[in-house]
Amino acid sequence: MLPDTVKPGRSLLEQDNHGLNLVRWMQQCELMKHYYQADKVFVLQKTDAGFEIIVSAADSGLRFAPGKQFELNSPILQKMTSSSVEGLNLDLTKTVSEELPKEYSNALCILSRPVSWPDGSEFGCLCVVNAHANEIQNVSPMMLEPFQILLQQDLALLCQNHRIEALSMRDQTTGMLNSYGFIMMAPRQLNLGRRFGAHCGIIFFELLPNGDVEQEVQERGHRELANLLLGTLRAADMAAHFDETKFVLLVFIDMERDLEHIIRRVEKQFAQSPMPLTLDSSACFFAPDSTAKLAPMLESAQAGLKSSEFAPFKHDTE
Repeated sequence: MLPDTVKPGRSLLEQDNHGLNLVRWMQQCELMKHYYQADKVFVLQKTDAGFEIIVSAADSGLRFAPGKQFELNSPILQKMTSSSVEGLNLDLTKTVSEELPKEYSNALCILSRPVSWPDGSEFGCLCVVNAHANEIQNVSPMMLEPFQILLQQDLALLCQNHRIEALSMRDQTTGMLNSYGFIMMAPRQLNLGRRFGAHCGIIFFELLPNGDVEQEVQERGHRELANLLLGTLRAADMAAHFDETKFVLLVFIDMERDLEHIIRRVEKQFAQSPMPLTLDSSACFFAPDSTAKLAPMLESAQAGLKSSEFAPFKHDTE
């Protein structure tokens, strides 16, 4: 199963931080072009919008340049991406012309090798296109195997990096962002809100045990509060399990008193829980013209907690 943050139907060229070495892919295309004495060599990705070329060997005609898209219902491209792992050697002189995209009109043969995501679903394929009648028509696509393996290893590494990043930014107990994830992601959301003139607030909630409370009970209380907070927030708001006892919210509101309304609503709902835990809260309001960065905003909001012993941030988080 692919990580939630990996969108197989979205083109890699539309993703700013795909983390893949596309230059290396292009160099491999050039190597395959030289080996097969081919006209065109490229990597094709199957996206929601169609089949898109991600990288290609040098192509003066630009018929197969990166970003070029083909229809998703193209029979021949579907055949290439869903073929067996050994790939195909297609003689286009025996193919019905209606099956071919017009860009292949001068091609005599295609070698292809399918490429898969780590979960086995279709990523796309490698393509070697030749418009000359030469020995390529009798050459096996087996020499594409090392490139195929390289692509699939890179895709597996991409997914693994997404999983590691998700783990490093998420709290395992509640599934929410942790403090690192919040500090990494909140500044962008804060800047977007200010750009559109939104008022915002930082709210801290802290769960404190009433006497001796077992760790398991505390964790259950944290999960209950996390679910409550996530159900309270709107799409633009953010929440995180900030440390062992504290939760933090970045909320966009119409006026300052809305902060108090949010706090009272959360306190009222959590009070219905039989958990032997006390909920403390503190908040700070910030107008759209505020120039305060995230770290001092967090410090101001956290300072209002009864048990707060806040250590100032050492680095500028924006």
